[in-house]
Amino acid sequence: MIRMSTILLLSMVAVGCQQPLRPVFPEVSPSREWPPRPDIPRIRYIGELTGEESLGKPQAWGLKSLLAGPEPQVAFSTPTSVVAHADRVYVADGQNHAVYILDIVSRDFRTITGPPQQSFQWPACVTVVDNRIAVADSKGAAVFIFEADGRFVRTIGTGLLQRPTALAWNPSARQLWVLDTALQACIAFDADGREMRRVGRRGESLGEFNYPAGMCWSPQIGLAVADSMNFRVQLLADDGQPRRMFGRKGDAAGDFSLPRDVAVDSEGHLYVLDSQFENVQIFDEQGRLLMAWGGEGRGPGEFYLPSGIFIDEQDRIWVADTYNRRVQVFQYLRQMQTRE
Repeated sequence: MIRMSTILLLSMVAVGCQQPLRPVFPEVSPSREWPPRPDIPRIRYIGELTGEESLGKPQAWGLKSLLAGPEPQVAFSTPTSVVAHADRVYVADGQNHAVYILDIVSRDFRTITGPPQQSFQWPACVTVVDNRIAVADSKGAAVFIFEADGRFVRTIGTGLLQRPTALAWNPSARQLWVLDTALQACIAFDADGREMRRVGRRGESLGEFNYPAGMCWSPQIGLAVADSMNFRVQLLADDGQPRRMFGRKGDAAGDFSLPRDVAVDSEGHLYVLDSQFENVQIFDEQGRLLMAWGGEGRGPGEFYLPSGIFIDEQDRIWVADTYNRRVQVFQYLRQMQTRE
């Protein structure tokens, strides 16, 4: 009798697990867009990720979980960086000393905690290099490379780096740029981890930095750097030569308080994430403000000391909303016009 009851219970659980999966990003109604109508919207809110639970995958049930309950699911603590590639989203979480891999199609969730016999001290940034994963460990003073399945490949920058905080991959030049905040420099490595060039020192002139924090590469702009304590953005050519800078400290539209990270959409617009303003401002390549959205809060399109921004090939905008313990996702709607 007990055996038959157990079989019946397991059968009921199995049937329950066959229900259709809920969407990772369910439709938002009414939609949240910026600027609000009747203006033409350019940014639309898609949804958020808060950890393993966001994938909506039913947990596997066995005798242990039937008796003791399901295992707790992993939640983000302080997501500092996010990158999306194909069907996967990679999130660096400094407080949890981990990089999480979320497959939004298969709904699989995986954790990387560091290379063999070594744990991440503070994974500050994650990016994709070809199909591999690169992680900048700012306290570990190195960049670690992993296969897509999490297998360790190599370490880059041992003895050369002091506090790597951002990464940018240039596929055409086969260069991995590493932004080192302590060295006040951008350092380019080849795919095998050999240093190719180094740009920058502390200062206020073009090509000099003051505790830079974020970086990205795009074919339209080249290398863009959030030069945080100079309260500006610098643009560099593929070879590292400084091209242009814009921005200043202030509280007017287009000013910065603490520019933390940068990203570029498919039309070459530059997005600057400001941790202190807790917003995103969008500029053209000349540094002219196009629009902005955000502000302090916990609702859609609001942020709490955000740290990272990334734009994928579909023009989806991923923001590591650090102290809201989530990643927010938006869609760029194209055809931006310069604000007069």
